[in-house]
Amino acid sequence: MIVACPKCGKRYQVPDEKIGDAPRRLRCRNCSEIFTVAPSSTPPPQKPSSEPVEESSTARARRLARVLASDMVVYNKETVDKARREGNLAEVMCAEIDRSWQLWKSRFPEEAVNRSDLFRDALREILAAGSDDFDGWEP
Repeated sequence: MIVACPKCGKRYQVPDEKIGDAPRRLRCRNCSEIFTVAPSSTPPPQKPSSEPVEESSTARARRLARVLASDMVVYNKETVDKARREGNLAEVMCAEIDRSWQLWKSRFPEEAVNRSDLFRDALREILAAGSDDFDGWEP
């Protein structure tokens, strides 16, 4: 069987008995790439697709909510830290939370109606550092 390194293209003649009945890992002597060779009766293993995977709307909404909550912490660190200590985080950050909610809602109107819990979870996990400050939060 003739085997080619997928990285550098170097070709090797490998006896079928060296491969055996199951896929085998080989190292290219030219570039040290490690690759899998399948027996001639077995189709070669599929490489992972380099095409982007379409992300669901819910996953994108969750990610944006987490980014917005994270930004509130980063850009208001001292205020957030003080409000966490004093237990008035929701009141102190009310304007920032509302601005972030409006932005999130404009990007994900359907989730804003049906899945506001995504935004609330981000507030609780990131802005409130896991505390229950936003358990009762409603937009």
